Amino acid sequence: MKIGVVGFSKRQFDQKTARALLKNEISGIMSKTDSSNIEVVSGLTNTGVPKIAYEIAVELGLTTVGISAKRALSVRSGIFPCDKQIIVGTNFGDESDTFIEYIDYLIRIGGGPQSRKEVTMFKDNKQLSYSELSNRLIEHEVEWYGPQKRYTT
Repeated sequence: MKIGVVGFSKRQFDQKTARALLKNEISGIMSKTDSSNIEVVSGLTNTGVPKIAYEIAVELGLTTVGISAKRALSVRSGIFPCDKQIIVGTNFGDESDTFIEYIDYLIRIGGGPQSRKEVTMFKDNKQLSYSELSNRLIEHEVEWYGPQKRYTT
């Protein structure tokens, strides 16, 4: 079972709430399946929601997978030491199709246009019934403290 996680990639958000929500959602999925086969999959970087997702995965003894573009290898925050790395393309977003194809669940904690685009891709590409989608797509908003931008869905 592969749990994709997207959300804010910077640190200016309510990390405490994000961590609690994410841990609760991952634990809920773990309770429904054999946790030895669970992978937590995110954007490889060592900041924001991806970092929190990976830290929770390590705490829970789960495999970590980073899927990103080559650009992640040069970000200031560095990359999280994931168990598996999958590099696709050069620029952020080039990896989105691979990410969506790889995952079975998607959890979004806040995030901007890229996170919301991947939610739309998940809905469109997975072809799940409404009840399956409501179980496999989990979205939460958390407070953003950084510069205000308008995000449209």
